Amino acid sequence: MNMEAMEAFINRNKDSYEKVSHVSSEIIQKYKDILPDDLIYIWENMGLGIYENGFLQLINPEDYEFVFQYVDKLLHPTIVIGITALGDLLVWEGNEGRTIAENEGKRCKLINVRKCTDNVISGFLGTFNVFMQHFLEEKDYFDAKPYLEIKDKLPKLEYGQCYGYVPALALGGSKSTKNLKIVDAKSYINTIGQAVGKIVDLS
Repeated sequence: MNMEAMEAFINRNKDSYEKVSHVSSEIIQKYKDILPDDLIYIWENMGLGIYENGFLQLINPEDYEFVFQYVDKLLHPTIVIGITALGDLLVWEGNEGRTIAENEGKRCKLINVRKCTDNVISGFLGTFNVFMQHFLEEKDYFDAKPYLEIKDKLPKLEYGQCYGYVPALALGGSKSTKNLKIVDAKSYINTIGQAVGKIVDLS
């Protein structure tokens, strides 16, 4: 566990995060040897909820299994661990059964649902700490510029919601921030997935 990163994450979030629920012992036991120790610690001590000034929601992976209808897995296991305020997915990739490129895996990936792209963003807490330190800089791990432009103009998100383009970009919508509305995150992802067939297609 990266204690320096953990301390920075906790200090940054302890007075502002919104806890929605605790994580059951069954879920913790199921994922304890699969997901990063940092995330398990947060689950145990802080729970599921809204973090990083509203930008990150830590979610129950079981609730987002449906996304793999639309997202091909490169590595196994691949588990959704969070969503951003823009409806993009943060997933953890393991490296079970890898015989080639043994160092590949055990990393975070961002599934950009808006643009139907994906990119590796490396570790969990380290990535978020760097991102928050450079939130307004050009180096943008999470393609968050639209969020920065509208976060003070639209109402605060509730857990399970995101700011989504209406209509979605995959349905011909415009990238204008004027088209960003508060939507149900699962419905938004489903709508885009059904429209494009595959959000991430590795075939």
